[in-house]
Amino acid sequence: MTASFWKHLAAFALAATAAFGAHAQAQPETIRFGGFGQGFGQPHGVALLAIAQGKGFIADEFKGTPVKLSFEYFTGTGPAINEAIANNRLDVAQYGSLPNIIGKAGGLPTRILASYGYTTVFGLARKDLEVNSFKDLKGRKVAVAKGTVLHWALLKALQDNGLTLRDIQLVDLKTADQLAALSAGSVDAAVGSSSLLTLRDKGVGKVFYSSKDQGAKASGFGGILVSEAFEKQYPDATQRIANGLVKAAHWLGQEANRDEAYRLWTLSGMPYQAFKDDYDGVSLKEAFDPRVDAFLLSQYDDAIDFTKDNKLIRNDIDVAKWAAPQYVENALRAQGLQTYWTNRAALVARR
Repeated sequence: MTASFWKHLAAFALAATAAFGAHAQAQPETIRFGGFGQGFGQPHGVALLAIAQGKGFIADEFKGTPVKLSFEYFTGTGPAINEAIANNRLDVAQYGSLPNIIGKAGGLPTRILASYGYTTVFGLARKDLEVNSFKDLKGRKVAVAKGTVLHWALLKALQDNGLTLRDIQLVDLKTADQLAALSAGSVDAAVGSSSLLTLRDKGVGKVFYSSKDQGAKASGFGGILVSEAFEKQYPDATQRIANGLVKAAHWLGQEANRDEAYRLWTLSGMPYQAFKDDYDGVSLKEAFDPRVDAFLLSQYDDAIDFTKDNKLIRNDIDVAKWAAPQYVENALRAQGLQTYWTNRAALVARR
């Protein structure tokens, strides 16, 4: 985490405290949304927030009010989003579990408003190398964006295959830089999202791992988080945001909308084929379940334990206090969707 992150975190905490003491205002002038970009510098993203933006589901919730909405998608992904929250530049942010956890453990005042779905994790190696599994990465240069949910996925995969970070040469690269490095042969493999599939299609690389077949349990995950200051000062706006997110998730869950969803996500700079490869054969309804339920909370508990074991954080996090499931639950009741998604059991025993 950068020095400026910690510098501005203290200022953010002071601002949050002041907001908590003030009377809640009816509506904010502007709501500032952020999300992980795909490395192409586009003002659009992927997953649930991009659908809520592209289809106007959140905007519709604020019709008749003077509230303005702004959306920013960060090429620096999770770490950059944490810094933007600490700098009081964002009110709501969609990003991965590892940076969610690192930010919260460092004192960043956020609440988990919704799940954004899950990210299929791909491992791709240069085509000329004998790499067929994570075990074959021993001694090789492996690119990943550090501090992201994909970094977490790499650490988990290494552990599952009897390896540690000491067994590989880790290279910290953003998505677009990973593609360039693999093409140039300066790294041997990368762990990332479906953006890596462009190199497979060009004949530069080969996929040696995909979490797709294992579903949400093996894939990257994260949340749509709201700052504590915003939630406290604007509870009605927070509920309206959740209403829009649930409408977006319900729209995504209808098979007739699959093609349009892919096309909306291509505005991020990713090709259409990448989304077909990522999600064809996958239930978008289940993949983008927005609930902050026992399943999601157990994922966070597991990730927190793993992150602490790997010395990426020192402090414990009370996930139950961090979570704010009531907003999505209110939206489900209001929209008659209480039974739309299948109940999911916790992955592991709750602490």
